[in-house]
Amino acid sequence: MDWKVKAVIAFSKQIKPGWRANALAASLLLPLKLVKPRGRVAMKNIDIAFPELSAKEKKKILMESYDNIVWTGIETMALQRDPEIRDKWVCEVEGKEHFFEAMAAGKGIIGLAGHIGNWELSASILASGVKITAVVRNPDNEFYNELIEAMRERCGIKTIDKREPMTRGISVLRHNEVFGLMPDQHGGREGIMSQFFGVNTSTIPGPAVFAYLTGAPIIPIQIIRLEPFKFRMIIDAPLKWEKLGDRDSTILDITNKANKCIENMIRRAPGQWLWQHRRFKELPYD
Repeated sequence: MDWKVKAVIAFSKQIKPGWRANALAASLLLPLKLVKPRGRVAMKNIDIAFPELSAKEKKKILMESYDNIVWTGIETMALQRDPEIRDKWVCEVEGKEHFFEAMAAGKGIIGLAGHIGNWELSASILASGVKITAVVRNPDNEFYNELIEAMRERCGIKTIDKREPMTRGISVLRHNEVFGLMPDQHGGREGIMSQFFGVNTSTIPGPAVFAYLTGAPIIPIQIIRLEPFKFRMIIDAPLKWEKLGDRDSTILDITNKANKCIENMIRRAPGQWLWQHRRFKELPYD
């Protein structure tokens, strides 16, 4: 392990709820909210998703999104000290029955999530009870890549890069494990066009493809921050779908439904989504 990664992890283990975490958050939030990195992109996305809101309400969502970014990082750092403390942070879990029923069916679970709340914590919570493998896009920077992987491994989360063969995901599901996917970002050339907040935009079809191939249920999973280090977890009922005339139309139908689920997640906690991503690349951001 690189010495810089070791140093960051060692520093992370000193972070815990209280004055240390609050001081670190304050030192990061002030410059972040002054500079507003990718703020124009975020505001464009907020305009698309919530055209009915006032300018003041939209700005509030933007500022809260920076809070969420910072606290997600600090909470992830704090987990390095003792990953099992995560169970004390979640004060309420809705829909546990959906998760247990799906696991009992033996086909594995396709966990549908987004970059909402502390998405790293939601995977870590699930990893404390079952085996979970999450699809990720590894950072191009070698240092950040090694650091994030080390932190996830400490929390019991296994990952596979999105460019790896599809058979890896199928194997996870066949072993009755959780396969986590976050298809809330732009799908690029490999995506399919699907409605998201009223815009026909490239969307990652992964959940639909794996559901079609394996019959595993797609279960929306969300974790909402009530305050730093305190969360509510929501596990919704499995997404309902049926095979249509052909494979492509079925996958598009499932993807449309998955997008609606993610829209609902964002509406529950609009200030906790990662608005700074260019989600609607088909539209101009200038």
